[in-house]
Amino acid sequence: MRWWMILLIVLIVIVLAVWVITANSTFLQRVFIRALCAGNAGVKPKDYDAVLSKIDTLATDASYESAFDNGVLDVYAAKGDAPLPLIVYAHGGYYVGDDKADFGYYCQSLAARGYVVANINYQLAPEGRYPTQMLQVNEAIRFLTAHAAEYRIDTTKIFIGGDSAGGHLSSQMGLYYTNPVFQARIGGTPAITKEQLRGVILHCGYYNIDTLRATGFPMIADSVWMMTGEKHYEGTEAAKSMNTVAWITPDYPPVFIDCGDKDSFLSQAQEMIAALAKQGVDVTSYLPKTTTFPLIHEFQVRLDLPEAVEWLEQLVGFLGEKSKNLIFD
Repeated sequence: MRWWMILLIVLIVIVLAVWVITANSTFLQRVFIRALCAGNAGVKPKDYDAVLSKIDTLATDASYESAFDNGVLDVYAAKGDAPLPLIVYAHGGYYVGDDKADFGYYCQSLAARGYVVANINYQLAPEGRYPTQMLQVNEAIRFLTAHAAEYRIDTTKIFIGGDSAGGHLSSQMGLYYTNPVFQARIGGTPAITKEQLRGVILHCGYYNIDTLRATGFPMIADSVWMMTGEKHYEGTEAAKSMNTVAWITPDYPPVFIDCGDKDSFLSQAQEMIAALAKQGVDVTSYLPKTTTFPLIHEFQVRLDLPEAVEWLEQLVGFLGEKSKNLIFD
């Protein structure tokens, strides 16, 4: 057999193998997304030394005793002895990549304003499919409230927040603690009451699975495939549950929601705001327009930008109002 025929056969085999992999599994998509998320760390704020002087690091990579993988968290708290409101923060990354470490600067900056902030990891997709991550947030909250004295937590004042996929996850936790029908679909036992949940913080997330493909966000449909196990996920039971806007009731907690005008998820934020308003839910929105730096996805963690600093001030105002907590300068 001639050498070029052998080479042709090898190439055909490789092409067929790649086609089989991409058509029937999420292997390549998972590799690409995790590579895309690598090094997605936030930017250190200009006053970082001052931030560090105001906080204590109470835990690093502490297990929150999850039944699933990657159940660890970091805890930062403003200095002092008094119990403080708790913010549980879930990172983004398509549910497929990223790590809590990439959002450390942001969580520390929030803690410095007079809060306890738990920065959590969770099992990534596709190894952990929906609703694994929701159950893990509930586990983390149960662990934190059980260790409230150790971490100086006021368990009557709890917030849940996140960015991108973490924003979606946080929006779902708002449902989990306020909508019994939704909670029954997910399973488990809520770790807190709806009265303890003072608000949810939604940074540049997505909330309507039915219109998600239309945003054009790169590989977002692949991430939902990895979460649901279904390439054509629309109409599946998992996708129905993931559709936050469909489950909101008047009992949904107060919301702080934000998104930049150059973010593909801006339409998702607008849909969420409309769904909340329809149910009479207390909503504080921050949808800034670009002036100098393009306000793209996750501009919020660029704490060296004036726009991100202003956004942080807006958020702190919301937290102070909903927790009635003294905001530290």
